[in-house]
Parts: sequence; C-alpha cells; structure tokens
Amino acid sequence: MEEIYERMWVESGRIASRMKNTPRFYTDQQGPVLISRDIYSNNSEVKRCRDMVACDLLDNLGHGMDHAEKVTIDIGAIVCIEGKSESFKSHRIEDLIVVAQLSGLLHDIKRKEPNHARASAKEAEVRLREFPLKEEEREIIVQAISNHEAFIDPEKVSTPIGQMISDSLYDADKFRWGIDNFTGTLWYMADFRKTPVESIIANFQKGMESIKRIRDTFRTETGKKYGPEFIDLGLEIGNEVYNYLLSERKKGTLAP
Repeated sequence: MEEIYERMWVESGRIASRMKNTPRFYTDQQGPVLISRDIYSNNSEVKRCRDMVACDLLDNLGHGMDHAEKVTIDIGAIVCIEGKSESFKSHRIEDLIVVAQLSGLLHDIKRKEPNHARASAKEAEVRLREFPLKEEEREIIVQAISNHEAFIDPEKVSTPIGQMISDSLYDADKFRWGIDNFTGTLWYMADFRKTPVESIIANFQKGMESIKRIRDTFRTETGKKYGPEFIDLGLEIGNEVYNYLLSERKKGTLAP
C-alpha cells in the first residue's frame, strides 16, 4: 500500500477507535455469533473452502480474506437467528449455516471482474463440484452469490430456504458497508486504482449518499433490525474522515 493510502488507513482506524464502533448485533446476538464462529473454525468443508479461496482473495480491492471471514461469520449468525425464528431444529440450523458460510467465503472470488456477483457465482458453481453437497445446496449457494450485489434487482430464488440464505448473504455483506468501508475498503480500493486524493475528496459526499441508501435495503428481519446501525456508525466515522481530509488538504500535507 502506498504511503498516502496507508496513512489514511491508519488515521481512519484511529478515528474509529475514538468513536462507538461496536454494533449492537454483536452484543445482542452473542450466542448465534459464537455458534457461527465455532462452525467456521471447525467444520471440515468450511475449512477446506477457506483454504481454497485464500489465494483468490489476495489483493482483492479491499474484499480479501478479512472481509470474507466477517461476512461468513455474520451470515452464519443471521441464518442461525432466522432459523430459530422459524423453529428449525438445531441440527438443521447447523447444516444451513455450513451452506451459508460456503456462500460467504465464495461470494467475492471474482471481485475484480465486471458484474462481479454473477462472475463469482459462475466460478463458485465450478468450485463446488469438489464438495460433497446436494444439488439443491449448490444451487442455493450459487443463487445467493449472484444476488448479493447492491442496487441490482435480485433474481428469483427457487426455494424458501434458498431465499433466506440469499437474503442473509446480502445483509451480512452490507454490514461491511458501515465501519469497514471507511477504515479499510476505501483505502485498499484507492490504492489498487491509484485514485488521486483530490478525487477521493471530490467524490466523498456522493459516496456517502450511496452508502446511506443501503440503510433501507436490508432483506432479512435480522438485517432490517441491525443493519441500519452498521451504516449509521460507518457514516459517523466517514464524516470525521472527510473532515480530516479537508483539514489536511488545507495544511497542504496530503500527497498529490
């Protein structure tokens, strides 16, 4: 990472550390989060998939392994919560969490390509042939990945379970549009594209408005309850980052 982007990555982290940056989702739903994290750490197929995608997610426009891991654990927690609300038995919920987590790990493997959600879904369909999944489970994963992009109408999902996992992947991924966007993703993407700092400043408010639009797009009941706070916390940090950029530009301390 070039010096200016690394500097902003560090400074945005400092800004976030001075503000509230733990969404209620992680305190209210500690049980489901722990269940999901345990499956992520110990399920053999999830571990196999994690190892498989590690190389694909290097230098991945700020959507690398750290992003994939957060999305994967959060989708598992959302599916756990949604499954319990439907009175699914524990073993059924655990099976669904595994399917959901595979979608979380694979959802950005073609992040650099145009229409990356569809491209990642096609690649996932190929990769999943190596896994001992039912055909219905593979289809669910592929459909969920295809539908996770923002501001694009999702395709119809073939089953209610598939719909739940598709919606859960979307929500888990959009949780990351909050704090993570301003403390990591923005600077990794800027570094990859060599975006001038002046261009970042000029387009910052437009980007904030785009992120604000995500507040009303969450799809599961869990996402609708907790997702807006992720976005609001991110926007608060984003405003402080923007003010910092303006201040440093005034001082003449930003690189061209």
